[in-house]
Amino acid sequence: MKVKQVIKHFTLLSMVAVGVSACSSTQDIEEQPTQAPVVLEPMIEEPMVEEPEVVSAVINNGVINIPVLEDAQVFAEFTDALPAVINYFSQSTEAQVITFYQQAFGDAYSQERKRDRLTLKYRQGEESMRVVISQQNKKRQVDVIIESNK
Repeated sequence: MKVKQVIKHFTLLSMVAVGVSACSSTQDIEEQPTQAPVVLEPMIEEPMVEEPEVVSAVINNGVINIPVLEDAQVFAEFTDALPAVINYFSQSTEAQVITFYQQAFGDAYSQERKRDRLTLKYRQGEESMRVVISQQNKKRQVDVIIESNK
């Protein structure tokens, strides 16, 4: 046990001695060559060219506006950011709902019916739209979901 302590002390002392000798030795400081001054030239800013914005049926200047039928009774609306959703009831027939969204979004690239729900899918610019139409008592429930294709 004492041998280990002696080795520790010896190691510490030798480290201190090396540190002291390094600090106390005086070396001639060589003169460093001076560097030529750096001249900064003013930057010429070129005008920013804005990319043309893709026209969207639902997003205009960052505002998401999902089209709804005239008699829509909206019961849920989340249109602050994508994905955006609006849910509403309408007295319109299924055919009238389909025609309305065909006029708003163009032709659907996909149409699927499952469990009495018709799902229409549209794509326009950087957004994809999904319209789900279902029967609820004597009304139609319409759910519109807008997502980004990015």
